[in-house]
Amino acid sequence: MNERARLVAPCGIDCGICELYTCKDNPAMTEYLIAKGFSREVLPCKGCLDVEGKCPIMSSVCEIYICTQHKKVSRCYSCDEFPCAKLTPSADKAGVLPHNLKVFNSASMKRIGVEEFTQISSQIKELYY
Repeated sequence: MNERARLVAPCGIDCGICELYTCKDNPAMTEYLIAKGFSREVLPCKGCLDVEGKCPIMSSVCEIYICTQHKKVSRCYSCDEFPCAKLTPSADKAGVLPHNLKVFNSASMKRIGVEEFTQISSQIKELYY
């Protein structure tokens, strides 16, 4: 798996286009995120796989990350139970979290592959937001 594809979380969220990751190249964004309450120690985030599901926006280890580790699948779309309730969208946070894209992104990766998905994920995020 190439480095860029490795930045796609098991759930389908592309950490490679997340501001918590991209702030590595943008000191102003880093300062903005710190002002919003993120700890300097977690920035820039290295992506779900490298932080073992301990996403800075979550208070605990991601249950989807734990599930994929337990089931020994690299991505949710590889699981026999895909899509499952763990991928259910969060209507109350739809305006601020990209998590409603999990099923769409995962289905896209299953269809075109992870590396090809990374070529279009920023366009998908722009449409969503």
